[in-house]
Amino acid sequence: MTTFNIMVGEAQGSVPVTILRVEGDIDASTHKTLQDKAAEVIEAGAKNILIDLGGVGYMGSAGFRAIHAMANMLSDDDSGGLSKSSHLKLLNPTEAVNRVIKTLGFDVYLDIFQDRNEAINSF
Repeated sequence: MTTFNIMVGEAQGSVPVTILRVEGDIDASTHKTLQDKAAEVIEAGAKNILIDLGGVGYMGSAGFRAIHAMANMLSDDDSGGLSKSSHLKLLNPTEAVNRVIKTLGFDVYLDIFQDRNEAINSF
């Protein structure tokens, strides 16, 4: 079993941004940990979350369900999920994870960045 860690950080752009840096695979055995951590920081007041996927080598369907649930937790519009999230963004997905993100069409609903400062300033 591989190690799965989530480190929580804060950054200040035009608004405060909570950064969840994930290390390890996001799959059926770990997705709930990610979703629970997101719920915890949202309950504590986080309004904008950047998920740093640089340490994630694999993300299965359960990981995508967790990200979708996080987007729903942060949603403040009534578009029915038909627009990009302004409160949840992704940073540094590995090539393999990015390929799946695009195959599943998640890039239509979530902004994806390679540059941390650009991502923080995009909120």
